[in-house]
Amino acid sequence: MKRVVWMLALAWSLQPAGAMQRGTTELGGAFVTGGVGQEEVDALNSEKSQYPLAILTAAKGSGAFLADVHIRITDAQSRQVLGTVMDGPWLLVNLPAGRYQVEAVLNSRVQKSVVTIGTGDHHQTAFYFDAPGEVGNDSR
Repeated sequence: MKRVVWMLALAWSLQPAGAMQRGTTELGGAFVTGGVGQEEVDALNSEKSQYPLAILTAAKGSGAFLADVHIRITDAQSRQVLGTVMDGPWLLVNLPAGRYQVEAVLNSRVQKSVVTIGTGDHHQTAFYFDAPGEVGNDSR
């Protein structure tokens, strides 16, 4: 057991700063968040078709990508399915078919969207916040 813990700690320490964050929803589906730099954007684009829901966060006006947005996804019975803070402008989530409310919060500003996912569907939703930012070449 100690060896497994040590190996996991070593693997975690070798991840580059700003690496994409992966996790599991309360329903057992995978999610990944990131998109800082072209390498991460390329990786997420190659994985996007595996996820029924893609969420993008950006600044109004400039279109600059935003990170650190709090996301809460609830199902039709108002049960939380995912609660996370985005590690970049993209969040890909594997959810089963159903109706979901997606809530995005940045600096106490809240936006909501309702998404209905059918079997085999792929949806993308975007949240645009009043936030300063410049569009950089490594963000897109």
